[in-house]
Amino acid sequence: MRVDEFAHRVLLAESLQEKLEFVDLGDLSDHERDSAIGKNVEPGRPVHLKMQRKGGAHTLASPNISEVSDDEDRGRLLHFFANHELLATELMALVLLKFPDAPSEFRRGVLRTLKEEQRHTKWYIQRMKECGVEFGDFPVSRYFWDMVATMETPLDYVARLSLTFEQANLDYSLHYAEVMRQAGDDASAAILQQIYKDEIRHVSYGLKWFRVWKEADEDDWTAFKRSLSFPLSPRRAKGAGSKINREGRLAAGLDEDFINELEVFERSVGRTPNVFYFCPDAEDEMSEQWQGKGYQPSKIMESLVRDLEVLMLFLSRRDDVVLLRQAPSREYLMRLRDAGFDLPEIEVLNNKGRIDDDSFLRERKINALRPWAWCPSSGQVMQPLQEKCSAAEKSLEARWNPKLRGLFSKMMGAELADEVGDVQIATNCRSMDEVESQVAALAGQGVAQAVIKASFAASGRGLILIDCQQAFDGAVARRVQRVLAKQGEVLVEPWLQRVLDFSVQYEMESSGLRKVGLIRLQNDDRGQFKSCVFASKFCQGMKPELARFMMEVSLPVYAEGGALSRGLQEVLQQCGYRGPVGVDAFVYRDEAGRLCLRQVCEVNPRYTMGRLTLELGKRVAPGHSLKFEILRKKDLAPDEGLQVDRRGLFCRGRMCLNDRDRAENFLACLSVGKRLDDIEDETCLGTR
Repeated sequence: MRVDEFAHRVLLAESLQEKLEFVDLGDLSDHERDSAIGKNVEPGRPVHLKMQRKGGAHTLASPNISEVSDDEDRGRLLHFFANHELLATELMALVLLKFPDAPSEFRRGVLRTLKEEQRHTKWYIQRMKECGVEFGDFPVSRYFWDMVATMETPLDYVARLSLTFEQANLDYSLHYAEVMRQAGDDASAAILQQIYKDEIRHVSYGLKWFRVWKEADEDDWTAFKRSLSFPLSPRRAKGAGSKINREGRLAAGLDEDFINELEVFERSVGRTPNVFYFCPDAEDEMSEQWQGKGYQPSKIMESLVRDLEVLMLFLSRRDDVVLLRQAPSREYLMRLRDAGFDLPEIEVLNNKGRIDDDSFLRERKINALRPWAWCPSSGQVMQPLQEKCSAAEKSLEARWNPKLRGLFSKMMGAELADEVGDVQIATNCRSMDEVESQVAALAGQGVAQAVIKASFAASGRGLILIDCQQAFDGAVARRVQRVLAKQGEVLVEPWLQRVLDFSVQYEMESSGLRKVGLIRLQNDDRGQFKSCVFASKFCQGMKPELARFMMEVSLPVYAEGGALSRGLQEVLQQCGYRGPVGVDAFVYRDEAGRLCLRQVCEVNPRYTMGRLTLELGKRVAPGHSLKFEILRKKDLAPDEGLQVDRRGLFCRGRMCLNDRDRAENFLACLSVGKRLDDIEDETCLGTR
């Protein structure tokens, strides 16, 4: 029998017996070969094993690990694997027919592998029967076929089947062998264990020919990534939910660098991704825009962006994409993974800070764009992706528009506070005379200290504290004059005796404003940001007086549908804004010593460190607390390592969230403890 005759029978026979009938390879002749088979060929199948059409509702998802408790559960799992083995058999027959001019040694290797795939399929079918399941009792997926059958070269074949799906089976087969063994099914475990050994040879065979056909000057990893086209990516070359099997890959001939790169590589395999981008200097950019000047960040801001842009990894999910200016080190990403963090896909911008023209990201469907803040620069970076967004996102006006600038002004917070009846509001001043007049008015009211705020500034930067009873000295006056010249306005308000700073995080969605959660803030004596604290119960550790005040007076103010929420929602809708929003507030004591609430200190129409802390709080064990802080590199103690409970949730320890080895000036630190006072001082406990 000729090889192409045998391949035709395996591929097109509608009888399972014919498809899986063994042939002695020595009886096959490959001297005469037919011309290449046409495109769009479909494998023959008995009726009960016809594959579901692409996107069919009845395709079977990979069973959950826990679903092997009885024979029927195990039979269903084996049925899923049997279809994969049958698909591999048919695809190997297809490659023999599709590439008749491929080297004879390559074709003989395909034949040897095909014979093993036939054997694997038979093993699964027999074991299935022993579990009371017949092949065809459940719908079968065509995913492998659709991903591999469109191959245009033998290189495509080894990249897609050998180095992608068969490499992933190095994880799955070994993982499920142990699952079956733990379930007491030694017979199924033995089959999976043998298939694992065979898969090592299959991957090794594919790797050998991949290295023959790839560009000689490319390393294996770079060539592998380049050889896969959407929707395939290296993410499919490793098991989902199972530990990556380094030993098997090394045995197959893959090198350590390839395995390390694969271990940290992520790309969505199902959910349409959101795209994230770090731009913490949006307020600075807005300030420069008022003067019509081009924005140039300061050196310290450039350092902060470089050091902390990886914090976007903790706001995203596994199937999302994070745009970074520089690639994180592999060692850093592996530290995050070892600590239990899921990693998103990372797209490195070019040396102009833009998405490359040939980036795959430009061709993908995208759910939503999620910069730290919408500003002119983030709008420019993300502009090439807007047409790829979902219909709901594309229906919005341009994600950056000039109306958004007003949202960043602290005057917006003051106006919102006025609307909801907050008595302690800031006064807008546009000249030095107005500033001096307002400070004098506060002095006449008995206010000891006032604060002058730059309208555009984040994290408490741009605050100037003054003594109301003294005249402006030269240095303070010059600082105020510089802010007025740069931004055109400042805000003046009393400096109050704060008891507790906190932040309320919202999300502006198409359906309205949704409350996400609350975070305690720690600011220094000059009102600048120091840290955020997440507690499973917001009032945990507070003195009874403060706890009652928060529960009865403060927290109801921020409920969805309340006056503040409705007012904020209306302003955001008028500007066409959608995304994260933070409202900073604080509790203070008046002159009589009574607790009072400053409902709106400022509004931040962007991500905040408070929102980041809330997202990190999802990884904390129940009843535990978390502290997030940004420190100078020289001030951070060594990591203690994060300990996890039996559910994999953080319960104790400290960890640096950015790359300590690469950071120039700033480090972001996460601390977790059982008790709030294990990680925080009195300024966040509300005991000062």
